[in-house]
Amino acid sequence: MQTVPIHQAKSQLSELIRAVEQGEEVVLTRHGKRVIRLIKEPESEQPSIEARRQAIVAELQALRDKVGRGQPGFEELWEEHKRERDDRGDARTDRPKGARAGS
Repeated sequence: MQTVPIHQAKSQLSELIRAVEQGEEVVLTRHGKRVIRLIKEPESEQPSIEARRQAIVAELQALRDKVGRGQPGFEELWEEHKRERDDRGDARTDRPKGARAGS
């Protein structure tokens, strides 16, 4: 463990950081009293791809549960709309925009 006065650490910061990266602790002092301790940041462990995949699947499942299953999808709703429209005798909505009535 190195002990370095703050005023001296200002000019040696790069060297002190290298020492900390190598695992050494550095204590900075002011008027002989300890002020701060520099230590290496612990390596953060990245989650595995499988763990990330499982988290995404769990989020999707929660979303499905929230939205609900068994509700009609777009295709079912569209077919229902067309049936209701046909029952009313209103087939105009299938005609492309700009198509003429007599063509």
